Amino acid sequence: MLFLLSLPTPVSVALSIILATAISIALYYVIHPFWAKDRSEETKKTAEVVAMRLGVVYAVVIGMMFANVRMEHFQMVDAIESEASALIRLYQAIEKQGGEETKAIQRDLIGYIRFIVDDQWPALREARAFPENANFSGGGQKLKPVWDYVAKTEAKTGNQNFRRLLDQVEHYHILRLFDKKGNLLPLFWYIAIFGYFATLFTLYVYPPNFCRYTLVSFYSSMVAIVLLGIFILSHPYSVAAGVEPNIFKWLLELSAG
Repeated sequence: MLFLLSLPTPVSVALSIILATAISIALYYVIHPFWAKDRSEETKKTAEVVAMRLGVVYAVVIGMMFANVRMEHFQMVDAIESEASALIRLYQAIEKQGGEETKAIQRDLIGYIRFIVDDQWPALREARAFPENANFSGGGQKLKPVWDYVAKTEAKTGNQNFRRLLDQVEHYHILRLFDKKGNLLPLFWYIAIFGYFATLFTLYVYPPNFCRYTLVSFYSSMVAIVLLGIFILSHPYSVAAGVEPNIFKWLLELSAG
């Protein structure tokens, strides 16, 4: 499934529809003969009621899944923007201090941003917090001189604004890493898969024909697209999700200008 995240979204959607359609039609051939032994009107009515009730429960479960990953996606985007905002405010606040030391600290901040864009973001695309062979601190080594400068400045002037901004940078950085992969419980995926097949089986009571194949395929395709959307949103840094480090690239361009 992870290979879908590296594909353009239209391709992922097309593959999901084709696969869901093929599965639903193949299962129709396999499952219907078991129902054909008893095709009384009572059985058909019971199947319709069960299908409707299963569909309602299934829709609620999928809705909960989508709402959860969508909320996490918004939180991750907010963490990205908040970290970038804290970085630029910290950069500008240090710039006002003047002197050669502040220029060195600004270069450290720029190095930290470049680390995010060039090293950490590609790792996050693979649902890893840090690049391979990198220590747990990630870009923390870039911020160590900044922390030393902030501690020295605070001791000299009593100004805690630098510390507050730097705390925000690290806080939102950690939140951003925690959101590298959705926190959906595996139980939800089990229910989603079971509910999909359980609903399909109740639709196979009636004898197959072209129209029923088409209707079952429409249902399967819609479910597949929704589940694909949930899967993509649960991996927000993937190519399919389309979250790019544009705001950090902008900060680099701004510092270069």
